[in-house]
Amino acid sequence: MPILTVYLILRLAQYSIETLLAYLNHRHAQDPKRQAEAGKVLGISPEAMAKSSAYARDKYHFSQISNAVQLLVTLIFLAAGGLGWVEQTISPLTGGAASPILTGLGFFALLGLLGFVLSLPFDLYFTFVIEQKHGFNRQTLKGFVTDLIKTVLLTALLGGPLLAALLFVMGRTGSNWWIPAWLLLFGFSLLTAWLYPTLLAPLFNKFHPLEAGALRDDIYQLARKIDFNTDGISIMDASKRSSHGNAYFTGVFGKKKIVLFDTLVKSMTPAEVVAVLAHELGHFKLHHVRWSLIRSFFITGLMFYGLSLCLPLVSFYQSFGLPAVSDYGALVVFSLWFGPINFILQPLLSQISRRNEFQADAFALQNIEDKRKLGDALLKLRENSHLMPITHPWYSGVYHSHPPLLERLDAMGYLR
Repeated sequence: MPILTVYLILRLAQYSIETLLAYLNHRHAQDPKRQAEAGKVLGISPEAMAKSSAYARDKYHFSQISNAVQLLVTLIFLAAGGLGWVEQTISPLTGGAASPILTGLGFFALLGLLGFVLSLPFDLYFTFVIEQKHGFNRQTLKGFVTDLIKTVLLTALLGGPLLAALLFVMGRTGSNWWIPAWLLLFGFSLLTAWLYPTLLAPLFNKFHPLEAGALRDDIYQLARKIDFNTDGISIMDASKRSSHGNAYFTGVFGKKKIVLFDTLVKSMTPAEVVAVLAHELGHFKLHHVRWSLIRSFFITGLMFYGLSLCLPLVSFYQSFGLPAVSDYGALVVFSLWFGPINFILQPLLSQISRRNEFQADAFALQNIEDKRKLGDALLKLRENSHLMPITHPWYSGVYHSHPPLLERLDAMGYLR
C-alpha cells in the first residue's frame, strides 16, 4: 500500500475518533439533567448555566465545520501532489538543488502562506462573531490585523534563521546530523523563553508594575513563604483583546517575573488572586516546569532520530509528490506524520498534566490562609469564561490538561 494512502487512512481515522469524542462530549454536557445537577452542586444559577451552554454549543458547531473544511482541503492538497507543486513553484526562484537552504526557506514560506489563507477566515469568524456574541472579544479589526503583522514578522525574524540553521546542520554534519539539530532546536526554545518577557511579550501587550497595596503585599508574602525568587509583579492589559483572565510567571534563568491579567485582578478579590497565583507557583516549586522541559527535550530527540531514519528513503518523499530527496521535504513530510503520532500520545500527556494540576492545587491549599478562596477563584474563572463544568470522561481523558472542575473542587474538599 502506498505510503500516502496509509497516511490518509490514519489521518481520516484520527479525525473520525476526534469527531466522535467531540460529539459525545457535546451531548453529555448539553443534557439538561446533568446541567441541573452540576448547577446545584456548584451554585451555578440556571441563567449562568444557560450562557455557558450556549457558548459551548456555538464553539462545538464552529469547530466541527472548521476542522472538517481545513482537513478536507489539506488532504486534497496532499493527494493532488500539492507539495510537489510548491517545490516546482519555488525552485526556479531560488536556485533549486544548487541552493537547498534558500529553496527550503521559500518552500516553507509558501506553505505558511497557504496555511494562513486557509485559517484566516475561521480566525476572523471565531473572534468577531462567536467571541463577540458571547461578550468576550475586546479586540478591534485594526488590532487583529496589527497582531497578525507582528506575528508574521516575528515568525520570519526568528523562524527563518532557525530553519536555515537546521537545514545547514542537516546538509553538512553527516549521518548523525540529528544530534546537533536536536540540540539546536531545544536551545532555540530556551532562548525564546528567556527573551519572551523582555523582548517578545511587550510587542503584543503593555505591562506596568502592580501598584502598592494589599494585593502586592500578599503576593510578596506568598513568594517569601515558598522561597520563590521574583523579579517583580506586572499587570498585563489582556482586556484589550479578551475578558478571559489568567496569571503566570515567566523567565528561564535567575529571577522570575509574575504576570497578572488585568481581567483577573478586576474580577477577583486579592485573596482569590493570591490563591490562583499560589497554584501557578506550585507548578514551579513542584518541578513540573522542569520535568516538562525534560520531556520536551527527549521527545524532540526521538523526533529527529526518527526523521534521520526516514531521510534516505526516496519513497518517503515521492509518495507525497516530491520528486527527490531534500532536507526541507523531509521536515515537512515528517511533521505531517507527527500529527497522528501525537494524537496517540495525547492521552498519556494529558494524564500527566492533570496529575500535576491536582498537585498544584494541593500545594496552593497548603500555602494560603483561607483554603476556600482557591475554589471560589476557580468558580469565578469558570463564570467569567462561561466554561461548561460538565465533561465526558473519554473526551477529558484525551484532551484536557486540567481536570474537570467538579473533580478539582472535590479533590480539594471544597464541595464538602
